[in-house]
Amino acid sequence: MSDIDTPAPHQLPEEPRGFRPSARRRNRLAAGVALGAIAIGGNIAVYSALNSSEPAVQVVRDVAAGDAITSDMLRTVDVNVDATVNVIEGADLSSLIGQYARVRLVSGSLVTRQALQAVPLVSVGNAVVAFEVDASELPVGVRERVPVRLVIPADRSDDDQTPVSIDGRVVGFPTASDSGVGTMSVSVELDNADAAVAASADHVRVVLLVPSPDPAAAGLGE
Repeated sequence: MSDIDTPAPHQLPEEPRGFRPSARRRNRLAAGVALGAIAIGGNIAVYSALNSSEPAVQVVRDVAAGDAITSDMLRTVDVNVDATVNVIEGADLSSLIGQYARVRLVSGSLVTRQALQAVPLVSVGNAVVAFEVDASELPVGVRERVPVRLVIPADRSDDDQTPVSIDGRVVGFPTASDSGVGTMSVSVELDNADAAVAASADHVRVVLLVPSPDPAAAGLGE
């Protein structure tokens, strides 16, 4: 009888060996995971800081310098500002009612203590005179509550007349006049005794003076 070849027993494939990174690669992987965790933590911290808003007082419509503050002029809004930013906390809104705008307040802006005062802008014994000047004759830097000198030129037909100088303080931001193109309307607070002279002048030149303490700001922040 011929020999019959016996098939070799079936051999199972060897199981693949598991991935075993080298020590250097393991260190790199660990460092990458650590950096990823730091980045995620930093993003969370920044996001949390951006959302730590606090209520502050905001102007809802334009308020002219000198106007008394009423409740319909202000509201509270949540803002995220640095602690060094000078804003008024929303909880203090009611204490601002009845104060006066020291400067023009623009709608949408946040209110600061320096923008308000407890007393009217016009002091006792003073008056406010409005007059028009050519925009080219208005000094740069003229704004609310800056001291100015009004110069009324002498009549050229009168050799004995000399220019008249009157010191005052601007009470409102100069605005464009409706009477002519390039003409600005300026309101200035001055002594009652000088009001008639300034109001009756045909031509007034405005001279910007060195800043000085504002008497109307005596109650500032009260």
